[in-house]
Amino acid sequence: MKRLLFVLLGLIAASSAFAQNANNNQAQLRLIVVDQTGAGIPGATVVVTPAAGAPQTATSDERGVVNLPVLAVGTVKVHVEFPGFENSDTTVALKRGANNQNVTLGIAGFQEEVVVNDAVGALDDRSGNAQTTTLEQAEIDQLPDDPDDLAEYLQQMTGGAGATFQVNGFRGGRLPSRDEIRQIRFRTNSFSADNHDAGRTQIEIITRPNVREWSGNANLGLRGDLLNARNAFAQTETPEQFRRFNTSVRGPIVAGRTSIRFGLDGNRAYDSPPIYAVNEDGTQFHGVVRRPSESTNATVGIEHALTKNQTLRIEYRGSDYHAENQGVGDFTMPERAVTRDTSEHQLRFQVQGLIGKTTLHELRVQYRRNTNQAKSVSDAVSINVLDAFNKGGAGVNNEGSSRTVEVADNVDFNIGRKHAMRAGMLFAGGRNENFDARNAAGTFTFSSLEAYNDGNPLQFTQRNGEVDTRFNDYELGLYWQDDIRVNRNFSFSVGARQEMQSLIGDKLNVMPRLGFSWNAPKKLTIRGGYGTFYDWYDTNLYDQTLRVNGISQRDLLIMNPGYPFPFVGADTVILPGGRVQSAPDLQMPYIHQASIGVERAITQNLQTQVSYQMLRGRRLMRSVNVNAPGPDGVRPEPNIGNVTQFESTGRSQSDRLTVNMNYRVPNRRIFMGGNYTLGQVKNHADSATALPANSLDPNAEWGPSFQDVRHRVNAQANFPFFAGTRINGNVNAQSATPFTITTGVDNNLDGVVNDRPAGVGRNTARGTARVDVGMRVSRTFSFGQRGGTTGGPVAGGAPGGGGRRGGAPGGGGLPAGAAPQFGQGGPGGPGGRNNGGGNPFNDNGRFSAEVWISANNLLNNVNYLNYVGNQLSPFYLQPTSAAQARRIEVGMNFRF
Repeated sequence: MKRLLFVLLGLIAASSAFAQNANNNQAQLRLIVVDQTGAGIPGATVVVTPAAGAPQTATSDERGVVNLPVLAVGTVKVHVEFPGFENSDTTVALKRGANNQNVTLGIAGFQEEVVVNDAVGALDDRSGNAQTTTLEQAEIDQLPDDPDDLAEYLQQMTGGAGATFQVNGFRGGRLPSRDEIRQIRFRTNSFSADNHDAGRTQIEIITRPNVREWSGNANLGLRGDLLNARNAFAQTETPEQFRRFNTSVRGPIVAGRTSIRFGLDGNRAYDSPPIYAVNEDGTQFHGVVRRPSESTNATVGIEHALTKNQTLRIEYRGSDYHAENQGVGDFTMPERAVTRDTSEHQLRFQVQGLIGKTTLHELRVQYRRNTNQAKSVSDAVSINVLDAFNKGGAGVNNEGSSRTVEVADNVDFNIGRKHAMRAGMLFAGGRNENFDARNAAGTFTFSSLEAYNDGNPLQFTQRNGEVDTRFNDYELGLYWQDDIRVNRNFSFSVGARQEMQSLIGDKLNVMPRLGFSWNAPKKLTIRGGYGTFYDWYDTNLYDQTLRVNGISQRDLLIMNPGYPFPFVGADTVILPGGRVQSAPDLQMPYIHQASIGVERAITQNLQTQVSYQMLRGRRLMRSVNVNAPGPDGVRPEPNIGNVTQFESTGRSQSDRLTVNMNYRVPNRRIFMGGNYTLGQVKNHADSATALPANSLDPNAEWGPSFQDVRHRVNAQANFPFFAGTRINGNVNAQSATPFTITTGVDNNLDGVVNDRPAGVGRNTARGTARVDVGMRVSRTFSFGQRGGTTGGPVAGGAPGGGGRRGGAPGGGGLPAGAAPQFGQGGPGGPGGRNNGGGNPFNDNGRFSAEVWISANNLLNNVNYLNYVGNQLSPFYLQPTSAAQARRIEVGMNFRF
């Protein structure tokens, strides 16, 4: 298998060398025409006039892309126009090989702006002067088909920075399937005032416009244990099956005005995670349990041109998920299984377009309803022998629902020729209802296997009482930003954001934002900035303060209980009234973020980015037991147990240096990229509910975060292989994650079993590094003839483009996603000459079928997880599980 990897790397290098030497006497120009929001403009007319010779005219496709494959080396004039936008005229010096240029058309009355960039697909982005990387269609086609796998894959591409997803500007919800996506943008170090999240990469997904002609897709993916490798902690191959389906249809209802799309996807699956524990007699226990699950998701969307300058989009998405035997694996026995059900209904409404002639306006409204339910298979008392085995009931019994409404309104306008401003607001509010009767039967905790066999539990805990909580939560963000173009080489942005939340008394939270971009000599672009980012008070934390108030619901804590009858014991101490509360001076947490980055085009096809990011968290949420015993062993409130208090007193510190490289040869459809990140993350707590080992000295918890991975590497390669096949390979590697050494007993008698040996800090031990190599091999067969068609006959529209190879029709009426120019499409051009028909190598046939095979963890590397730091465990300093072994999936995709 390693030889195969070396062969593939050699082929990548050979493909790159071949692409660089091809067409040495000619130039190719790839032009991307976008509006000021970064959306591609279909149907734009592009005229390229060389110094000697006849001009060439072309029309941008549905993504705003124009490819001119044969041009003479030298200087050319490029003219771009589209109704409702300012014309663009620029001069470009074409070099041998691939030349890439982006043109941003300003709305009539707006400033015209032309940006030349050697990175293919990198759009002009002055929003907070962020660094932007864009995935185009050829790269998107090789991404995972399943939306959940797609989200995980895109997360990995961020290099450990974490990600927030937006689909057509909307936050939250499930990602669309791959075939619905037109473009994916990664924005890092964004200091735009409309950005709420600090430090994370913004992944913006733009879906396809779909009004020109009917199209659709249907795909199926299958995976089973027959082709999979055995997990390192399983004695035999564990049963597994995964069946995924996805189908969608989209097209016009009224040509040139209204389109509709339908989508249905889901999966039916089961897996069998290994259980690696010990029996009561100390012998090792190996077992598996089958975990079935199924999900179904349906989507209906409508796009309608209200006017020639206003577009309306409405989308409904519904999801249902059911899973059984959850929570089983590692130390947890099958009897601790939990059944989970969730559902989501999501309705989105968006209006986008021009107000008058100079103001771009967008209104988004989203309604979401979520329900969830979880129930233990067994109602028995839970028995936890720390880091040895867990049996009995899981103590889970909850159900809840939430209804939320999100309203966002943005206005973009210019003042003069140098100030491009955005002002807006984001309001989110909703109703939360929850029932939770967790740990109703109680839990015995034993410090070791010996203590269990002797019948000496360390403690017994039980939550008494049942409470239904109902509360509302409202969040409001207001923002303003001015992008100031000083000259063609330097611009900067200034802005401010104000946030407030109904659940917390701290209402004045102004966040300054500053960013800059400088096109320095020697093809260097330097970007940087500073900003403050506040965060919300989590509704789950607030819910706990309403629920476990010490009266309606309270936590029973028995120290040194009897077994199996906890109230009967020689040294039993009963503390019956624990509660959860928030600090009276609770404030919204915030983060200082500063970054600096350098971008440089090394060659026409190779671009590099180097950036440093600093994050400093202040007033972060953490928990402290304010009723912990003092040095004399006496609690401040002697008659009750633990009082968990949420406080905004935590801190965090993060430093990250990232090197990113992208190599692209679009005319050869070769795309390669990768990043390396050197970083460190320290904090006081890895979650807001994690209690410190010593609540009398919570600052002693300062140490590495569980996210403190020093080295991360992510790389992808997407290139043509043999006989029309394509290969997409990816590598993810990271250094070891930290874990904490503990004594396994409650040394300070505070009722929390997380005490550490003297002089040992939190998260000071390390596991082992991880490496995962994935690969996808695909082959597409196209057939059928595309005939010439006509676009919607809308007055004043631009003429459609000429036909493409393989009989593709010229561009006609414009897609709804192209607001504000929707409805301005002219008649389509004549159909192109059919050079393929049923030819399987014809990429532009009316129909196409793709077959593919993909592998995760192709080299079957054992990536160990869950290292044990409990000194009393038989697995001390050992891993107890491993990430998935090699898994292979096969499938096919049909498009029309």
